[in-house]
Amino acid sequence: MGDTLRARQSVLAPDDYARLRIGQDRDRIAEYLPGRQTGHRPTAAEPRGAGLVCEYYAMTADPFDDRSGDVYRLCFRHGTLVTADAFTGKGVR
Repeated sequence: MGDTLRARQSVLAPDDYARLRIGQDRDRIAEYLPGRQTGHRPTAAEPRGAGLVCEYYAMTADPFDDRSGDVYRLCFRHGTLVTADAFTGKGVR
């Protein structure tokens, strides 16, 4: 599978990100989430805690877009969305 196809499969559309609300169950928002996660990670430390799982999605698959490499981080505690953050520019590795 090519890098471009993989990148497209990890993009969370801005409209879908805007639909997300803290407290929602992952099962209820799964239809808005891409099938793959991006390999990019924010430079900020990942939240930690019992039952906490974070997922990472790309903002765009276009390498020429200003948002290229930028990510959304969604963290779930026991399947409930507890944080939804956007990381851009130098905040991403």
